[in-house]
Amino acid sequence: MGFISLAIFLASLSLFVGGYFLSSAFYYKKHDVKYSFKRMFPYEFNYPNSFKRNIYGNIALVLSMLGVIVFYIYKMSNINSNSITIYVLVALSIITAALIGCLLFMPLQFLRTHIIVSTLAMTLSFAMPALNALLGYEAFRIHEVDTAKVLSVISMVVGAILAVVMIIFLFNPKATYKIYLDKSVDKDGNEVMARPKFIPIAFNEWWAIITYMLSPLPLVILSFVS
Repeated sequence: MGFISLAIFLASLSLFVGGYFLSSAFYYKKHDVKYSFKRMFPYEFNYPNSFKRNIYGNIALVLSMLGVIVFYIYKMSNINSNSITIYVLVALSIITAALIGCLLFMPLQFLRTHIIVSTLAMTLSFAMPALNALLGYEAFRIHEVDTAKVLSVISMVVGAILAVVMIIFLFNPKATYKIYLDKSVDKDGNEVMARPKFIPIAFNEWWAIITYMLSPLPLVILSFVS
């Protein structure tokens, strides 16, 4: 069971990394500007073009999120726990995937809706590793073998770290949609306005997606607990 869980996790993570770099390459080809998740929003991979213009990158990203859902569904039928937590995680994985899909395809012109979706995605991305940490704690209480206890603690710590980092970014007071351009001077001495090198809310949206993709990791560790 452990190796199947690991395989599903690695497959979804590989699809995500592949989708990100394919989309980045498409973005560079389209704009002649290097894409950076520290200063660009997820939806910019596709804006203002449609899904099919970045077809391979989008398909890989969508499949990666489906992989996370498959992982939790698989764990629901195999995890050694009577807790309803795993069922909640399945539901959250589906809802969060839908929200991330909106972040990837909803431009800022729908600002109010985008803010709501972004906030919900970040909140649920915090909740998922937090619940996985709870499953790690439950496993720690149940098992008496030293190796199982160690793996349970590692699982719990990994989930807690992912959750804490996400909550710190979520409550960052600088992470707002009030984005101010930086002033600079070009080679001719003219003052120009440029996009900031770091946009906290854009980074937060990407971190929520990354946290979602990494959220199965604590359960992957737990799957090797006999």
